[in-house]
Amino acid sequence: MTYNMRLLLPFTLAAIAVPAAAQCQLENPLDPDWDRYHSTADAHALLQSWAKSYPQLTNLYSIGETLEGTPLLVLEITNEQTGAALDKPGYYYDGNIHAEELAGAEVALHFAWYLLTNYGTEPRVTALLDTRTVYVRPKFNPDGADVALTTIHNPRSTPRPYDEDRDGLLDEDPPNDLDGDGYATRMRVPNPNGLWQQSTEDPRMMVRRNPGDVAGAFYDVFSEGIDDDGDGRFNEDGVGGIDMNRNFPRNWGLEFEQRGAGPFPLSEPETRATIEFLHSHRNITGVVHGHTSGGFLYRLPSTTSWDNYDMGDQRLILELAQQYTATTGQPVRPSYSNPRVHRYGTLISWSYWDFGVIGFVPEYWGGFGNDYDSDGSVTESERLRWNDEVLDGNGFAEWSTHRHPQLGEVEIGGWRARFTSRNPPPRLLRSEIEKYVTWMLWLAEIGPRVAIRDVDVTRVEDGVVKHSMVVENVGYLPTNITQRALDAQVAVPVRAIVDLTDAELLSGSARTDLGHLGGSRDTQGSTGRTESTRTVEYVFRVSGDRPSVVVTIASEKGGVVRKTVSLSGT
Repeated sequence: MTYNMRLLLPFTLAAIAVPAAAQCQLENPLDPDWDRYHSTADAHALLQSWAKSYPQLTNLYSIGETLEGTPLLVLEITNEQTGAALDKPGYYYDGNIHAEELAGAEVALHFAWYLLTNYGTEPRVTALLDTRTVYVRPKFNPDGADVALTTIHNPRSTPRPYDEDRDGLLDEDPPNDLDGDGYATRMRVPNPNGLWQQSTEDPRMMVRRNPGDVAGAFYDVFSEGIDDDGDGRFNEDGVGGIDMNRNFPRNWGLEFEQRGAGPFPLSEPETRATIEFLHSHRNITGVVHGHTSGGFLYRLPSTTSWDNYDMGDQRLILELAQQYTATTGQPVRPSYSNPRVHRYGTLISWSYWDFGVIGFVPEYWGGFGNDYDSDGSVTESERLRWNDEVLDGNGFAEWSTHRHPQLGEVEIGGWRARFTSRNPPPRLLRSEIEKYVTWMLWLAEIGPRVAIRDVDVTRVEDGVVKHSMVVENVGYLPTNITQRALDAQVAVPVRAIVDLTDAELLSGSARTDLGHLGGSRDTQGSTGRTESTRTVEYVFRVSGDRPSVVVTIASEKGGVVRKTVSLSGT
C-alpha cells in the first residue's frame, strides 16, 4: 500500500516567515530556558539547533504548511545506526492544537530536549532511541499559538477568519484591551437589573445575584471590549473560530451539531497534514495529543459510548491511563461520558477507530489555586489567595474605573487567564512540564517489537538444508495493538520474507504471513489472546560457494528486523 509522502519536506530555518512580534529570542539550545514560553520562531530555532547538534539522532522535516505558509515541523528522533526510523516502532507526541494552550508545546519541546540530552548517559533513554522512534510536533497550530502568545487574543483556533456569530462578517467583534494592560479581562457595568454582585467575602469576586435581592449594587458582566459591529453584543466574533480538534473525520459533526467543526472534515491544512502523516507512518503505536488545562488525562471514549468498545480494548485503555495517574498523581476522565455533551471529530477518536491505536489527551496544568485546595475543589477565594501569595497579585487585575465609549462608566478587571487558568505562570512552567516525562517515556517503551532468535540450519541430505527460526514479539503490547485494528482490518499481519543467494526454496513460502504476535502483556495473563512466538521453517536446495538467505521479519507496529544466515558448512 502506498501513501502520499509529498508533505515530508526538508526544512531549513530560512523558510520561516516570522512576524516581527514573534521573532525568536536567542538561547542555548542545549540548555533552554524552560521558565518562559517559546514563540513559533523560538520553537523552530530550537528544533533546527537540535537537528544540527544531534544529526545521528534526528531528522527534522515539515509535513505541510499553514494557510499563512508556516511549516508544520516534526522532529523525528531515533538512533539511525541501529535501524531506519520507519523500521522501528514509533510514537507520536504533539501539543498546542488549541492556540491558547501554550503549555502543550512546552511539554513536547521539553520531552524532545530530554531525550536528546540524555541519550548515551541515561540507560532508559538510550535503549528507547536504539530500538524505537519518537515523533515530536510541538506546534500543531503555530500561527494561532503566536496570536495567543503575543497579542491580547486567546483563540482556540487558527487565525483563519470565521463567522462565529453568523452575521455574514468575519472576526469583526474581537476583545479589546481598553485599559492598556496587555490583557482582555472582564468589565462590570452597573445595572439595577444586573445578574451579578460583589461578594461579601472578597470584593474582587463576582457572584450571582440571589432571587429576590433588591438591595445593593448589581452589575452586568462582559468580556473586556466594545461592540465593534453594533449588534448589542460584546466580543462575540473574535480571531478565528474553527476548533481543529472537532475537524477530524471520525464522527465529524455539522455546524448545528458541533460549533467550530469547520465546513468539512480535514478542511484545515494542519488537520489534513496530521492524518496524512499518520497514514504514511504506520509504525506509530499511539498518540499523545497535548492540551491544557485541568491537570488530568482525557482517555477514550471520545465521541461515542464506551459500550461500543471491545472489552479487551477497554481494559487496555484503562491500564495505560492508570499509569498516568501513577506517574503524575493526576486523575483520569473519559472524554465522552454524557450523550448530552457530545464531542465530534477528535483526533484520539479517529486514532482508535480508523488507525487502530490508543490516543490520550493530557490536560496539562491543574490550574491556579491547587496549592490551596483543601476539600477537593478549588474555590475562587483560594485562587485569589494563590494569586496574592504566589504571583504577588499579578494574575488578577484589580477592578478600576474606565470610561467606555458605549457603556459610559465601567470597571475593568479580573483574571489574566493566559498564564493563570489556561497555562502555568512562567515561573511555574519548568516544574509543570517535567511531570510528564516518565509517562511519555513509558508509552513509547511498551509498544510491540519483533525479534529473531533460535536460528538453526541442519543438513537434510547432500545439497539440501533445513532452516528454522523463532520469531518473537519482545514488546509488551501485541503487534496489532488493539482488537479494533483487527476488526477494522487496518492491522497488517507480521510477515517473514526470504531473499536467497545460491539457493532454491523447496518447502515453505518466500513470503509468509505469521498473523499477529502477542506481547508480554498477553503471556502474563492480561488477555490470553495470542502467543508471542512463531516458529518458521524452510527447506532449501543450495549450490555455489556461499549460499545464504536474508530473512526479513516485518511488522507495521513491531518494526522490521533482518538477519543473514549462511546455508553452507553443514
